[in-house]
Amino acid sequence: MKQIFTDKKDLARALVIILELFAVGIIIYLIILPFYPRIKYEISYNKESAKEEAKDLEKTKEKVQEIIRETKEQEANKEKNENNNDNNAENKIVIPTSGNRLIITKIGVNAPIIESENENYGLSRGSWHLPDSSTPDKGGNTVITGHRFKYLPPNNVTFYLLDKLEEGDIISVVWDDKEYYYRVKETKIVGKTETSVLNKSEEPILTLFTCHPIYSEENRLVVVAELVN
Repeated sequence: MKQIFTDKKDLARALVIILELFAVGIIIYLIILPFYPRIKYEISYNKESAKEEAKDLEKTKEKVQEIIRETKEQEANKEKNENNNDNNAENKIVIPTSGNRLIITKIGVNAPIIESENENYGLSRGSWHLPDSSTPDKGGNTVITGHRFKYLPPNNVTFYLLDKLEEGDIISVVWDDKEYYYRVKETKIVGKTETSVLNKSEEPILTLFTCHPIYSEENRLVVVAELVN
């Protein structure tokens, strides 16, 4: 009887230690997580050749087309699995995934472009296309914004590393199944109430913006790029 009691105490003590280690692991994970994208970027782009590659239109096109193929395959598999797991598929409300995407290979962005009058809805599901701005097929100023950071495993829908874009870097927008490529011509910091970045433009440009500095809404980080194809 005494042996059984001792065994139970040892088991309880072991479980407590395991739970404590698990809690410590979670805390460490949450502390490190915000810095992971930047660490990964610094490791990947510490060579001049990698930086120059981000400015190479043809290489970027190859990467973008590969990303598009992989994304379509992943979405098709996800939809198939969801249908197979749903016993009431006929009554299921399906929210289609946006085929329009913002892809920035240099900083790992591959985000659906959400069109909605509701900013919170758009930003919660990807990058948000401002309703009053133009679209790539019409020329003018296409304006897209996104969250700088979400407390999630490092993902490809945030603009966490938008500050790493430099003049000459290539940005791609997939719009109505057509690819549009833009070359960065300007990056700047403006106040959060500055609206000039939303102004209409005669030439076809892409304007991206997000919060700055990170974890703050004090200012806006803006990237302006010109159409190159």
